[in-house]
Amino acid sequence: MSHRVISLRYRPQDFDELTGQNHITRSLKGAIKSGRIGHAFLFAGPRGVGKTTTARILAKSLNCNEGASIHPCQKCQSCKEITMSRNIDVIEIDGASNRGIDEIRNLREGVRYSPLHGRYKIYIIDEVHMLTQEAFNALLKTLEEPPPKVIFIFATTNPMKVPTTILSRCQRFVFKRLSIKEISSRLGAIAKQENIEINSKALHYLAVRADGSIRDGESILEQLTSFVDGEITEQDVFKLIGFLGSSFYIKLLKNILARDLKLVIELFNEGIEDGADPIEIYLGFTNYLRAIFLAKTGLPDEFVELSKDEIAALQDIELDHERLVLMLETCIGFEEMIRRSMNIRVVMELFLSRLVLDLSASETSAPIRKTEKGEANPGGKTNLKEQLSKKLQSISPKLAGVVHDAEVNKDGNNIIISAKNDFSKGQLEKNRETLEKILRELSKEDLTLTIDINMQKKEKDNFVETIKTMFDSEEIR
Repeated sequence: MSHRVISLRYRPQDFDELTGQNHITRSLKGAIKSGRIGHAFLFAGPRGVGKTTTARILAKSLNCNEGASIHPCQKCQSCKEITMSRNIDVIEIDGASNRGIDEIRNLREGVRYSPLHGRYKIYIIDEVHMLTQEAFNALLKTLEEPPPKVIFIFATTNPMKVPTTILSRCQRFVFKRLSIKEISSRLGAIAKQENIEINSKALHYLAVRADGSIRDGESILEQLTSFVDGEITEQDVFKLIGFLGSSFYIKLLKNILARDLKLVIELFNEGIEDGADPIEIYLGFTNYLRAIFLAKTGLPDEFVELSKDEIAALQDIELDHERLVLMLETCIGFEEMIRRSMNIRVVMELFLSRLVLDLSASETSAPIRKTEKGEANPGGKTNLKEQLSKKLQSISPKLAGVVHDAEVNKDGNNIIISAKNDFSKGQLEKNRETLEKILRELSKEDLTLTIDINMQKKEKDNFVETIKTMFDSEEIR
């Protein structure tokens, strides 16, 4: 018998064998037990999470010779034929290659005939969103009023492309992306059955690389068994698939924070020489920045999706939320350029340079306020403004927004708030007493408050008003 790959050998054959889709299996089991079986289902979700597999299990459960059951027997002729994709009453169609109106017309002809052996005639259409608009129109009437004992199961990775007229006639089930813990647990169980020696760190990084798809993880595990003699380690995972571990990204980030552009570019090129794709480095770095943001926010570890050692290392990095947000904004701003560029390497070097330069600019531009001891305190203006805005959030979010858009400076015992326009100035004047009270509480000093308009922004506003007047005046018309 020819070799069968792991993803096929260990394909779930029962609802209880599915990984991470308990909300789906619970609903389908309930429908089978009660006999309330819909005539059309839409299984939507990312690749490799069990949509087609669940469709086959549902077909088995409904057509098992032992009777409709949430646990098909796996021994009868119907169950065996569905497992081998040879059952005459369960028709699987690839929507990507059978997407035209002629194929749907043939389907409509076949729907008229009753099932030969099973209770139901079941049509499973993969990647249904690939059907043409004409094909969807031809399918619509049959889907709305199908013959008795006919069930449609549609699977798609892009439900947004399925017409709403089709969606409204289906029971929709959304399959979730699998977590790193779920994938590593499943792959560990398979490795144990296959007598594959693999350590926990290798399983973790393999699950990270699978990116929510159990099928991708199984394929990489299969590849690793041919690549490695003996125990599989995380270094084997890195070498085989050009994957970079957390130590690389932490080192890259530390060099960026140290504003050492030379080391940053050198490290980036070392990563490429180790087999990593430039886009992979971009995505990995962005994900680690996100992980730092979540870890410092105090969210549970499962949201961060990293090991405890990695989370501890991330939390030790001295990076405040404001700079994290600025760096993430830079990452998102470069995404389109990186994906579309013909020379990704150059764009990535430009991207990393921008992170270093932006960080340097943000530090050098921070205002300096003298403390009572005469020591320099960088960021005094920003801190006072942030504290004032935060205090106002619970009192008046609208006023907090006005202060956030304004400039706040301290000149001796005088606080100067420069609004961006006349409306903002009016709001500040209206709440002068409240502002003075909060400022005194924050600084613990007897302060005076001056409210003005930012002249630079005022000039811009005047310029805009001039342009509006030119185009809206009666003389021009």
